[in-house]
Parts: sequence; structure tokens; C-alpha cells
Amino acid sequence: MKAKVIVIFIFSVLAGLALICAFFPQDGITIGNTKLEFPSLHEALEVKSHSDGEQADTAGAMPTDPEELFAYQLKNMSTTDQKAFMEFCNNNPARFHMPDSDLTYFDDLFEAMENAKQQPMRILHYGDSQLEGDRISADFRERLQTAFGGSGVGMVPAVQSVGAMTVVQTASPQLPRFFSYNMGDHLRNGRYGIMSQVAHLKGSVSMTFRTSELEGVPHSKEFSRVTMVCSGTGSASVRVAGTTIEMKDAAAGADGMKFLSATLPAPQRKVTVSARGNMEIFGIMLDGENGISLDNVPMRGCSGTVFTITDRNTLEPFFKHCNVGLIILQYGGNSVPYMNRPKNIQGYKQGLIAQVKLFQKIAPGAKILFIGPADMSTNVKGEKQTYPQLEPTIKILKEVCAETGIAYWSLYDAMGGYNSMIKWVDAGLAGKDYLHFTRDGASKVADMLFNTYLMYYRFYCKRVGKTPKSFGNEKNSSPAATSRK
Repeated sequence: MKAKVIVIFIFSVLAGLALICAFFPQDGITIGNTKLEFPSLHEALEVKSHSDGEQADTAGAMPTDPEELFAYQLKNMSTTDQKAFMEFCNNNPARFHMPDSDLTYFDDLFEAMENAKQQPMRILHYGDSQLEGDRISADFRERLQTAFGGSGVGMVPAVQSVGAMTVVQTASPQLPRFFSYNMGDHLRNGRYGIMSQVAHLKGSVSMTFRTSELEGVPHSKEFSRVTMVCSGTGSASVRVAGTTIEMKDAAAGADGMKFLSATLPAPQRKVTVSARGNMEIFGIMLDGENGISLDNVPMRGCSGTVFTITDRNTLEPFFKHCNVGLIILQYGGNSVPYMNRPKNIQGYKQGLIAQVKLFQKIAPGAKILFIGPADMSTNVKGEKQTYPQLEPTIKILKEVCAETGIAYWSLYDAMGGYNSMIKWVDAGLAGKDYLHFTRDGASKVADMLFNTYLMYYRFYCKRVGKTPKSFGNEKNSSPAATSRK
């Protein structure tokens, strides 16, 4: 065959293929159960480079710069996953507002949670009266412990101010207590500790802790390690199933703080802690041997600006000894009625900034999530309406988070925004004070928070090539589905 004929044949074939590329439907052609697809002319002529996501044979093809690495991971996700997640991050009312729009902000936290069965990790959930009774925290804790391991209710005060759903406790005799917030007596020395309250012991005390029969939180019902966070001189022991176990300092008195701890012979639901001496008792931790522990710290009437009045010597040792991966600050509601003057607004903003910076300094390894207030109703011209100062307060809270580089979650937006509290009350999800959630309402809030958290966690796993943990009992797993009632 002559060369001229061969060349003409080759170009004829190429021309035919080009026509097919140009006119073949982009979505393909389905014949029965078979779908035929053909590359577009642009795709056929495109020259691939290493930057298009293909591995190079040379070292360093995978970006090392965090921003470039995120872009690389995002590009290598499927188009469907990427589109759905970015739509959520940009528009869903239940989304996290990340500092500088950095969607990798929680990556280190997710990794720490993945390793929690080898290196136990704590979460501190601070807030106002919305958290009383272990509401919200209990259900969020359960989801995380289901996936990453862990058990127990976490840390509780020596004497509970308001009864919790998850644990029943008594103390004999009653100990004098001091609070950094609005519950009672205060201290000049600021030695309130990690729970913002302290019990003073001079002599002896017997404290009994028993987990409740609350449904839906099976991981909270058993614990295998008891630790008393305290300072001063004295000793303590645990009485369980007829056996007494002496508690030993797990931190060797580091920085003047003691972590008197005992490992139980088997998971338990009830223990009695006896302490003797002259001591400050900052809290009792009822934990599993590994996994996630989540501490519920409700502070009635608090605006979240009291941590800087606490003696840092009662805070820093805790963060040095315990692997705290996440600090949740849930405040703002108590300040809403007073946000009617520029002076008040600016003062509150600067006060919150100081609190965040304190935590960033004493707990540099922890991520911080600020949860803003829920919708709140008051009488406006004879009708129940959202507090006029609520949305301006939320604006200030977002500014605080942006300026300090932490994440923000708008509970107000997640529950439906303006006048949504009225709908929640009508549905039995909030009380007739139009401020506080019922047990069912608090559980729904926990589900919304969990679903949002799950969205970012799954995106993290997709980007880094991991299989997401199973959280179990995933309710309405789309955050958008729970954003309104």
C-alpha cells in the first residue's frame, strides 16, 4: 500500500473520531442496561499535567503546603461529593463558620479522635443553663463514643448544683462550694478550677455517684476509671462492689494539682468516693479506659466572660495532663437583653475575645467551637417575637470568632432563625419560657450539631482517603433536614 493512501486513511480515522467526539452526547447513550460514553473533543485533546491530580514519578508531587494540599484533596474527590459539601458549607444554615473559611480547621481534631482508642481524648462543653442536666451534651457524647470509643459521663462537680439526667450523686456531709459565675459565693483568690466551681474539704466526705437509666445513651451508663481533680493535702479511695481501692496521683502532683485516680476491676454504674484531708475538689471524672470523654459544664446565668478571673494555676495543669482536643463555648443568650447600647456591645465583645485568647494560650492543642444562642422570644407590642437584640448579638459573636480564629455554629440559624422558638414551643421542643429546650428539644439540638460535625468529618475522611467511622443511630443524617422544625 502506498504511503499516501496510509496517510489519508489515518487522517480519515482521526477526522471520524473527532466528529464523534464533537457530536456524541455528553451524558452518553443508554442502550438497555448498558451506557455508552465518549470523551469530548476538549478532553481528547487536553494534555494532562501533574497538577491535574495524577501522580508524578518524581518526589514531591503531593503538595505539602496546607492550602495546596486541601485543594489537591478537594480536586480528587468525586464531583458529586465536592459539589454537595461546598453547597452545604456556603449555604446551609446549620454549617460551621470556619475561621478564614478554612475547611481544614478541624482536621487535627478528627485525627485525634481517630486515635482516641490508643490515646484518650477529652472534650469540654461549657455553656449556660441550656446545658443544665447534661442536656445537649449527653446525646452528642453518645454519638462520638459510639464511633471513637469511650464511656462514662465525664467530669462532674463534687456536689451537683442542678440534677443531671445521666448521673445521680450525693455527698455527706455537704461541702461549702464557690462559683465563678452567678450561683453563689465567690472567692477572692479565683481558685475555681476547670469546672468554674470548687468544693472545700476540711475533714472527710463520702460522695456517691450512680448513673441513671436514661434511654438513648448506653455509653454513659458505665465507667471504668474514677479520677478526683484536686489540690491540697489528703487522700481518697473508691468503694465498689464491696472492695476499697486507694486512689493514686496519676500526675505525680504536677504543678500543684493532683489527679487521684483508680482503675476499677470491671465497668461499673455506681461508686462511692471517700476523701480525707484539707483539699480543694475541682471535679470527679467518671471515664472509660480509652476513647472520648465529654464533660458537661453548665453555668446558670453566665455570659461566658468569667474564665479570666480564674486562677490559671487551677486550669493549666488540667490541659497539660488531659488530652483536650475540643473546647465548646456555648454562650450569648444571657447577654442578649443588655445588648442595647454600643458600650455594652463593645464591652461584651472584648470580654469574649479575652476568654478565647486565654484558652488558646493554656490549651494550644485544642480546637475551639463557639455555639451562639438559640432563638429567644419576648413580648413585642403584645406578641411573642424574637428579641430585637438577638441578631445584633449574633453578629458580634461571629466577629469575635473571626478575629480570634475559631469556629462558630449558629444555633439560631440551625433551628430556623427569626421566630423559630415559637414553633419549637408549639412542637413541645422548648418550654413556655420561650428560652430553654425541653429534653426532646435538647436532643434535637444535639442531633443538629452532630449532623453538621458528621458532614465535616466525612469530608475529611474522603479527602485523606479514610473510611469514616460508624456513629450508629444517625438521625436525619442530612444537616439540612434538621435545620428547621
